[in-house]
Amino acid sequence: MGLSSAHRFLREASRAAGAGDYFRWQAVGAALGYTDDQSIRAVNSLDERKLLILLVEGNARLLGAGRRLAQELEVSHPGR
Repeated sequence: MGLSSAHRFLREASRAAGAGDYFRWQAVGAALGYTDDQSIRAVNSLDERKLLILLVEGNARLLGAGRRLAQELEVSHPGR
């Protein structure tokens, strides 16, 4: 079974953030081939579930729960 678009976004955001917690959400969406609308829907969904926080000027921050879920997704769905 494949990942939802929000889960794919979260996994890619974790990769983009690396050892830190901050990433540019538009760059993550572009890396996945998402439109701006698809990206903002994924970001808003993850923000509502308290997995990340949407910041100003295209920045976002992974929260602890988001980082943990992204790590689980990386193990269960390691590909793109």
